Amino acid sequence: MTRSIDWGMSPGMGDVMHALNCAHFWSKENKEHLILNLHWEHGIDYLHHCEETETIIERCDYINSLYLKSDVTINHITNSKLGKFTGDSRYDWMDVRRRRLCNTWVFDPRVKLPTDENKVVMWRATFNANIPRYWKRAVTNEQWNLTVEALTELGYNVVELCYRTPIREATYHINTCNFVFCYDGMWHYIAANFHKPMFVTTLDKITQYHTPTALDLQTQTFVKYLYNLHTPIDKGNELIKPIDWAHRRAKNKKEHWWKWYNGN
Repeated sequence: MTRSIDWGMSPGMGDVMHALNCAHFWSKENKEHLILNLHWEHGIDYLHHCEETETIIERCDYINSLYLKSDVTINHITNSKLGKFTGDSRYDWMDVRRRRLCNTWVFDPRVKLPTDENKVVMWRATFNANIPRYWKRAVTNEQWNLTVEALTELGYNVVELCYRTPIREATYHINTCNFVFCYDGMWHYIAANFHKPMFVTTLDKITQYHTPTALDLQTQTFVKYLYNLHTPIDKGNELIKPIDWAHRRAKNKKEHWWKWYNGN
């Protein structure tokens, strides 16, 4: 049996991968072929920003090529009138508030590369083409600069990405990094699909729905964890370093996902 759904798209990679993850999850869970029609309000060659070198459709096709495959076919509908975040994307089975796993998927394990223990990947909203929503702006630009300085002092090599980083470059750095420091957006689904340890600044609980592997931090907590990554902190029933806590959380979420995938 084949099912077809329509999904109104935006220029963001988070929205792209949300749609892809939901589609692969649904196909796997229901053991059916799913046709995912992605509706774009622009043409196939559209660039969202004048400095971008690749289209969002090119990014979508590349990232989907890395996915652990299920029975999903992707169609691009350009110059569509469907509108962003409309269509079948509002089905209850795609509502992450009701189904906590429905937007989670992984990349094919064969694309995983060795981890560089000294590499940290970071991104901030400062250089975005559009002003992000309020909960994504919990940390100031000055605090992000301090983040780079503090991580460097701890011996890490900080690789900073932005929206205009080519998709292959961004994916490579996230694939090979030790952990991620970021705001709630941009490349966060790539890190989540790799089950990378993440420290995410946010003012909204929606972060836990889109990046369940992440430690979502308020501004003051973010700064506290940043300067004490290797110092044990009191988590109620144990003392644990924030970096170890982040790795444990990512590992537990990864094991839980594969347990679901394998039907255990």
